[in-house]
Amino acid sequence: MPSRLATMSPTVIAISLMVGAMVLFSVGHGLVRVASSELHPFQIGFLRSTFGLLFMLPLILRGWDFSDLRVKRPKLHLIRGALSAVNTMAWFTAIAIMPLGEAVALNFTSPLFATILAAIFLGEVVRARRWTATIVGFIGVLIVVRPGVETVQLGALLALGSAMSIAVNVLLIRVMSQEDSTRAIVLTFNLAITFFTLIPAILVWVWPSPIMWGVTFAVGVTTTVAHLMLTKAMSLAEASAIVPLEFIRLPMAVLIGFVWFAEILDVWTIVGATIIGCSAVYIAQREALAAKRITTTTST
Repeated sequence: MPSRLATMSPTVIAISLMVGAMVLFSVGHGLVRVASSELHPFQIGFLRSTFGLLFMLPLILRGWDFSDLRVKRPKLHLIRGALSAVNTMAWFTAIAIMPLGEAVALNFTSPLFATILAAIFLGEVVRARRWTATIVGFIGVLIVVRPGVETVQLGALLALGSAMSIAVNVLLIRVMSQEDSTRAIVLTFNLAITFFTLIPAILVWVWPSPIMWGVTFAVGVTTTVAHLMLTKAMSLAEASAIVPLEFIRLPMAVLIGFVWFAEILDVWTIVGATIIGCSAVYIAQREALAAKRITTTTST
């Protein structure tokens, strides 16, 4: 196997890692739904963060070289940690109370929110194509949620709130990464999210059964490994080549929802989800191409 991997191109390896990451993310979301039958989403979020931190700690602290762990903007790290904790609890609650495929579809709106926030707060130039894709994406949201035809459910609002939180997170990472190391950002993120989810988890704490200990541990490991695979994939290939593969999460979520929980999405939800996913992938590709042009211009 190692010799075979050595003959594969970095792009092929990156694509394989990206597909694996999307599958693991989807499985992790399905396991959250399983755990929610016994545990409150706040408690699941804390256990997921704790197990993820324990799993990541040897990787973060390897070599015992702590020179790059000092952060220069601690307030931003705290804000990001608190925001991520709220995002985790909102997202896990959405997964627990609404169809899995619908929740994932609405979660794909994060690039749409990121486009708007980057233009407002970072002064980034957003051209007509990305604005058009953003508008089309939000039309997809209206098709999924159908306000006025059906009552907008709490789960949909939480999924959209989670997507907006992710968008803000992306902007904060852009700012922090200019001064702090990746390892410091990862470590403070895991520590902060574990800390900020502790009190909400205590308020709803129920001692998990042995099976639920295993399920929540699996949630922590699968999502953490998925993040590591995603990060590695991004380092091996251009984002424009692998970001569209994130759309795999949607059919995987629909499949898991159908097989594990007998959930069937209606036609309007599928149409809206497809529109949201396609617009999000298009925006991600445009951002990757823009970043590549900036890098080329700078290097020349």
